[in-house]
Amino acid sequence: MPRRINDQNIVIVEDDPYITESLTDFFSGRNSVKTFASAEDALAVEDDFVNVNVFIFDYKLPGKNGVELFQHLRELYPAAKFILITGEMNYDVAEETRKLGLDALMLKPFDFTILEDNISGLISASHS
Repeated sequence: MPRRINDQNIVIVEDDPYITESLTDFFSGRNSVKTFASAEDALAVEDDFVNVNVFIFDYKLPGKNGVELFQHLRELYPAAKFILITGEMNYDVAEETRKLGLDALMLKPFDFTILEDNISGLISASHS
């Protein structure tokens, strides 16, 4: 049975409006969700991320990519969980994210309940 997450502060950085809207619809109501279409948009308000529990980034973004955004925000918010989503998985991306310590990497398209289950597991693991 999928584990539901509630009362989390989630930031989504995704340039595809359909995916952004779908993720927002899935998580909102039970969680606080903020969305951004680029890394630069998110970085413009990064001081507001103090209470963010989960960051979900697309790998391919206009300007800085999701890995670059992760590297910047991980230093500022080490307790948060970081999930990278990508439509183009390859060995180099997987290896780079593993070495950098990204919490999860998911290939698009993915089932939102599996994403939520992964987030729940990451949150539970950090509280044990």
